[in-house]
Amino acid sequence: MKVLVLHTLPPDSAGNSRYSWEFDLHSAAANVAKPLENAVVRGVKGHPREILDALRQEQPDVVLNLCEAPLGRPELESHAAALLEWSGVRFTGCGSETLSLCRRKDRTNALLRDAGVAVSQDVDPERPVFPCVVKPAGEDGSAGIDDNSVCHTAQHLHDALHKLAGPAMVQRFLPGREFAVSLWGRHHADHASIGETTFENGLQLITYEAKWNIESASFRNSPMSYRSEIDEELRARILATARSTWEAVGARHCLRIDIRLDETGSPYVIDVNPNPEISPEVGVCRAVQEAGWRWEDFVRSLVEWA
Repeated sequence: MKVLVLHTLPPDSAGNSRYSWEFDLHSAAANVAKPLENAVVRGVKGHPREILDALRQEQPDVVLNLCEAPLGRPELESHAAALLEWSGVRFTGCGSETLSLCRRKDRTNALLRDAGVAVSQDVDPERPVFPCVVKPAGEDGSAGIDDNSVCHTAQHLHDALHKLAGPAMVQRFLPGREFAVSLWGRHHADHASIGETTFENGLQLITYEAKWNIESASFRNSPMSYRSEIDEELRARILATARSTWEAVGARHCLRIDIRLDETGSPYVIDVNPNPEISPEVGVCRAVQEAGWRWEDFVRSLVEWA
């Protein structure tokens, strides 16, 4: 079987609000190619013709899809998957509809509510309830989220909303523990791994700096552990919430869901990531290994499930 590891190349500049290295997938591509004998790794800027040429030239049986930001634009992630679907090639990861849906947090939350999955309550900026959190509705990778995203006053809320260029969403801030739930399986969430993020020195949520700048105080103040004490009843509720989310958004192969507890200890979905980080020692790579899987077995399973 011939596998093409297809990844997008980082832009020369990601603008003032994002780091260009966020989009550098060379390490992730090498990480998934390593267990696959004779896998071909190919980086593309992301033009449709470029992707089609790669398919024509390589003639793969399966594409391991790492096209996260075609042309340096994360909002085109679902377009690359749609092109693979249109071409009739088997590929790993969620399909274009799931990728497109989860790109918009507000629409994802509306769908989850209709499916009976608990998500944080929306807040009307004209009649705010504090504390609340302001997030971009159409960004990924925690872009647009910083230390000032949790608001405690009307002026604070006003300032947080007006610094965002695109559509925003305002939700009640949940004060409890936060978990990253990684799920994987062919069509259903057959396997799971739960990591807990702890917040130190006043940090209240995962910011863009915490996620991408390992030299930052925010990164140091948001360590993740897979050895946290979670009682069986809470673990069961977290997993039930995560698996219901998987089914609601139509996921396949792999999904990461961020879940946070309210003041009563009830779990709520705060983010859904259908194309989670897969670089060495972080994200899904770490999650599956913490669950007892060999990385080689996980990658080969992805290819088999495509």
